[in-house]
Amino acid sequence: MLSFNFGGKNSFTDYGILITKRPSIPSPKRRITNVVVPGRNSSLRFDENTYEDITITVECSLKEGSLPNKIDDVKGWLIGTGESILIFDFQTDRKYVAQVVNAIDFTQTYKIFSTFVIVFNCQPFKYAVNNSATNLIAAGKVTNPGTIYSEPIIKVVGNGDITLNIQSQTVKFKGIADHIILDSLQQNAYNQSGENLNSKVTGEFPVLSVGDNSISWSGNVSKVEITPNWRWL
Repeated sequence: MLSFNFGGKNSFTDYGILITKRPSIPSPKRRITNVVVPGRNSSLRFDENTYEDITITVECSLKEGSLPNKIDDVKGWLIGTGESILIFDFQTDRKYVAQVVNAIDFTQTYKIFSTFVIVFNCQPFKYAVNNSATNLIAAGKVTNPGTIYSEPIIKVVGNGDITLNIQSQTVKFKGIADHIILDSLQQNAYNQSGENLNSKVTGEFPVLSVGDNSISWSGNVSKVEITPNWRWL
């Protein structure tokens, strides 16, 4: 029995929704701009190294029991949830960040069933459901199992001037008191209290490439905690 979890609720156990066809999962489209130059063969390509959202269409049916109340409940759940986590039961270790973007229209069939279609607009990537942090107290490595670089959240626990090295990437911190959190996804640096610490950072926000990533540092550091945000195309 195919089902999905969305907004913390299960389509089958919570609402009795049957998925009538396994949904097709598209790959995200890479953003590449082609520029035609007169007198030049082919075209110039500018790769932004970014991806478009994807759309997942799910065909469903609902057994008519307490209609129309059940239909109202389903619509309220799917449309009212907004952007949330979507997990299909055929791949429970991966999740999407998704939102329902279509009107939910029910069509009665076979007297006791209503069919309908859900269209999820999703961010381009699948993310790991298990996003546990890795703690390093000495130089080491972190292995990215995904198919594209990840944008981690890195907490450096230490004091004073610190240099953090991830592969060929170098980030320098000035005058750290106790710790600093470097959020590559949000492009922001702060501490546990939410204080803005961007002025203490020099260098680009680091990413974790596919495969092994060597991690090292200099300065007074007691621990580096990496929440990886693994993802797949």
